[in-house]
Amino acid sequence: MDTLHFAPSHASRLVQAVDLVTFLFRRMASGAGADPREATTNTRLWSWVEPRRYHSWCWHPTGRPTHEGPA
Repeated sequence: MDTLHFAPSHASRLVQAVDLVTFLFRRMASGAGADPREATTNTRLWSWVEPRRYHSWCWHPTGRPTHEGPA
């Protein structure tokens, strides 16, 4: 069984990628950014990531949720 590791993002490209995707997701979810060019760019970037997204806002280490909806 694999374990959870914490690492500085500069040590791994995969951690950097996760940081970037998380930043973009949170930025879009919060509605930050009044510049329409920014919104267009964020939407375009997210269109590359979204098809590979499994779920959002939750983490189930076993891959099986114990309940549906927010806690």
